[in-house]
Amino acid sequence: MSVMKALKAIVIGMGALIVLAVALIGFGLYKKSVDPGWKLFGTRTDTAADAPAAAPNAFGSLSLGLAGDCKIEDVRPDGRRAYLLLGPASVCDGIVVIDTEDGRVLGRIDP
Repeated sequence: MSVMKALKAIVIGMGALIVLAVALIGFGLYKKSVDPGWKLFGTRTDTAADAPAAAPNAFGSLSLGLAGDCKIEDVRPDGRRAYLLLGPASVCDGIVVIDTEDGRVLGRIDP
């Protein structure tokens, strides 16, 4: 009879471990959805947001060579690149892509 009690205790223990594992997986999924850089063990991967920003490199003046009626309507930064939306649409519709690290014009997109 003692073998049956031991087997019963092992099965109950394994069931508790399975429930604990499922709870930890659920907790991990929740934490990852709230904070994508979260890790259970180890350090965070996105420490750049916490670190002080480095001073930007100066690149002097930049001439885009736009026509007199053209102007920059909007600027949309995306990491190392900046997208300058030109307008008005009837005169000079287009997008200029600039590398924000060194000020190079990477290209122009015309409709």
